[in-house]
Amino acid sequence: MWSKSRLNGQLRYALYMSNPVTRTRKARREDLIEATIRLIFRDGIEAASLARIAAEAGTSKGTALYHFANKEELYESVMNSLFEAGGVYMSERIVAAADTPRSKIEAYFESNLRFIVENLEHVVATQRIVQKTGVVELDGAIAPLRSMLIAGQQDGSFEQFDADYVAHSIRSLIDAAAYYLPGHPQMDSQRFIDEGVGLLLRTIGASPISGIPLQRD
Repeated sequence: MWSKSRLNGQLRYALYMSNPVTRTRKARREDLIEATIRLIFRDGIEAASLARIAAEAGTSKGTALYHFANKEELYESVMNSLFEAGGVYMSERIVAAADTPRSKIEAYFESNLRFIVENLEHVVATQRIVQKTGVVELDGAIAPLRSMLIAGQQDGSFEQFDADYVAHSIRSLIDAAAYYLPGHPQMDSQRFIDEGVGLLLRTIGASPISGIPLQRD
């Protein structure tokens, strides 16, 4: 059973979230984040001053500063919202995939590319923020990928290679997708994803049927 104090805390939180002012504040923050994404994608990060972001969102610079201490905090919110959304999107698809190394890594790669296609403006804006403000630590993305590669090598589904190097190479390939797509708007998104997955499977020497070892001389 939940304690009385915990129930009271949850009730206070529910009342807080039901407050129209709270919902309005949250919506205004989201408007500013979305305006930042649009502006950086369309005009570049150098154009994304707080004044221009506020104008893009249909509000004032003072309102923007009420919700975010500075431009850097707003940039951080843009990145965090992408990482959180991407994590949920990919996790659902990886968990749903068959429990084999090939199926898991294919789901990882395919869902990553599909997320980029479906959220291209947000992905590109985040890339430009990272380039401007510094490198994001990638170990959190590399470690599970490296583990999937090693698991596939151990059960004979993948060729033998340096799993750490290939994991970083796969991440670089995924990141490159966001650079490629804006300049090729005519590219069929499904073909783009299928060719990317095919390239991945050829690179790691994945067997054509999940879980069946490769035939080697």
